[in-house]
Amino acid sequence: MNKNIIIIIVIFFLISCSVVVQKVAKIKDINQVTGLYKIGTKRFLLVDSSRTNWYKEGYGEHRKIMTQVWYPSIISDLDKKSKYIDNANALTETIKLQGYSVPEILSKQIGSIDCNSWDSSEPVKNEIFPVIIFSHGHGGLRTQNTNQIEELVSHGYIVVAPDHTYDSGFIEFPDGEIAYSLTASPIDSTYTETAEIFYTRFGYRTDDIKFILDNILSFDKFDDKIFPLMNQDKIGIFGHSFGGMTSFYSAYHYKQIKSCYALDGWFEFLPDSLVMKNIGKPIFHLGQNNKGDIKFWNDMNYDKLELIVQNNLSSSMMIDIPGSFHYDYTDFTYFSYLSKRLNFSGSVDPMIMANIMNITLVNFFDKTLKENKNIVNNYEILFPEVSVIYDNN
Repeated sequence: MNKNIIIIIVIFFLISCSVVVQKVAKIKDINQVTGLYKIGTKRFLLVDSSRTNWYKEGYGEHRKIMTQVWYPSIISDLDKKSKYIDNANALTETIKLQGYSVPEILSKQIGSIDCNSWDSSEPVKNEIFPVIIFSHGHGGLRTQNTNQIEELVSHGYIVVAPDHTYDSGFIEFPDGEIAYSLTASPIDSTYTETAEIFYTRFGYRTDDIKFILDNILSFDKFDDKIFPLMNQDKIGIFGHSFGGMTSFYSAYHYKQIKSCYALDGWFEFLPDSLVMKNIGKPIFHLGQNNKGDIKFWNDMNYDKLELIVQNNLSSSMMIDIPGSFHYDYTDFTYFSYLSKRLNFSGSVDPMIMANIMNITLVNFFDKTLKENKNIVNNYEILFPEVSVIYDNN
């Protein structure tokens, strides 16, 4: 993928700053959730001693992965709201590394985004919930789809999201060390990545997912209150863009994953041998499938996606949202109306986009992990904006 999700969020926030000059731009907070559960969140540093930290030399002995967990919670008066971005100044710096200059006022605005999650709040007791892993896009962040993550948790799920170290825009570790992306080249760079390098770093991503799966089985060593809530037999995965390909690949290879959902996934480099195989698990793709005049992906991406869905002998669904753009499938075009003015967002209202993503995600995992049969099946009636391309449910 030749675009960086971090650049997108910063550009429209930056222009927002220039428009209002010294005034704070009107930035929307994360949407209110619709489920019954309150949401707690904690951050954990996981270290994989079986791998080097990165495939390039000089980046540390063992693989370090910052991971955030969201869980159903009991909120007290002493609890504090969680930040959307852990380090707004680091976000500014990572954009500078991509050739942009971002003023301090921008960082302050991004840091002011209000979530529905509460830091380190008390988990609920005597309940058990399916676990869903989230994989961010290339150059993205583990929090880039907080709208969807929080909505899932409010409906009775635990969500675990790693930052894919050095493929994420930036990561701040507990000791203050910050790791910036090593894969997102400056916008004017002529660097071309070889297939060998691509599959090497893709392997780091999928191995991150395997490492997360292994640690879910022994999560009591990190938190003995969240661990009893985790239903280790009911694990799903979803991801955006590069995270969509990471999710589909992981669902095929790792038996612990029971179902998989992708948001505008990037499948161009998925090995042909896997494209033609039966994933054998429920899969769902929501994204640009119409091959229209305005499209983010080339035809190979769409062709591979269609083959993946058609070759899957378990339930498969593929839904297009005509007029949507790639970054509409994240939080970033939701935050400000300026995203449409800057052509980062398509013709569909961001609130409607968020609602479509939230409802389809909850329905899909309710059906595949909770075996709930009383869910919406006809999305074209519920949402006139969507077009069902494939459905073998």
